[in-house]
Amino acid sequence: MLEKFHYTLPDGHQLTLPPFEQVPVGLIRSTRKLAPADQAFTLLEGIITDEQDWEHLDKLTGPEFQAFQKAWKEASRLSVGESSASSTS
Repeated sequence: MLEKFHYTLPDGHQLTLPPFEQVPVGLIRSTRKLAPADQAFTLLEGIITDEQDWEHLDKLTGPEFQAFQKAWKEASRLSVGESSASSTS
């Protein structure tokens, strides 16, 4: 099991999410034809169920939200399209 992703928002609230590579494929697939902003929110709405987390996320500015998204993706151990079979030595 992969370690959870922890992120501290600018107001000090701590978010805990599954690593990006642990997001269910069906959830990712359901966003494939959406605009980028809709993809991001659809994924997060499928993962974040705590209203308190949303109260804090909703206060982020655009650049703060982008920093959060970037950190979550960079914490992932896989690149887009990479499978465990393709990463063998």
